[in-house]
Amino acid sequence: MPGIKDRVAIVGVGCTKFGEIWEKDQEDLLVEAVYEALDDAGITPQDIEAAWVGVLYHFTGISGGTFVEPMKLFGKPVTRVENFCASGMDAFRNACYAVAAGVYDIVVACGVEKLLDEGSSGLPMEGGHPVMGGTSAPGMFALAATRAFHEWGWTKEYLAHVAVKNHKNGVAHPKAHFRRAITIDD
Repeated sequence: MPGIKDRVAIVGVGCTKFGEIWEKDQEDLLVEAVYEALDDAGITPQDIEAAWVGVLYHFTGISGGTFVEPMKLFGKPVTRVENFCASGMDAFRNACYAVAAGVYDIVVACGVEKLLDEGSSGLPMEGGHPVMGGTSAPGMFALAATRAFHEWGWTKEYLAHVAVKNHKNGVAHPKAHFRRAITIDD
């Protein structure tokens, strides 16, 4: 039996510029990226049979329904997916499964977050989780890093290598927020 790779193809991609984009809201960013993907694929919104939208924070107003109007997807199923920092990837995974299953032929999967309007610390997580409740994404990652320092002997230099690699990748990406290489000493 053939795998999913034999039944699904990515025919168009789109991405907004990363950075402090004060003049646009989440919906603007989402629509810009999706229209770029449609142009890349040579299709129109009318060709889309279904869509998956990945977004974490429910109070930002993005839902399947709010995606329908700007994309003119009236009468088409649009599903909102939420899975923390993997929301966009999970939207993509669900869209792939729908195509592989033969339910749809042409779908859109997208992810969007816009946090900087809330300050550099990001939006706090809601809920009563005993550890994560009331924290932000940077706070959660700081907890994970602290545990890794303790549990596996990580050092700050290990994390610095990640930053160096990420900045190196950013230099080559025309839409990256940071397009300057750094060194461990930085």
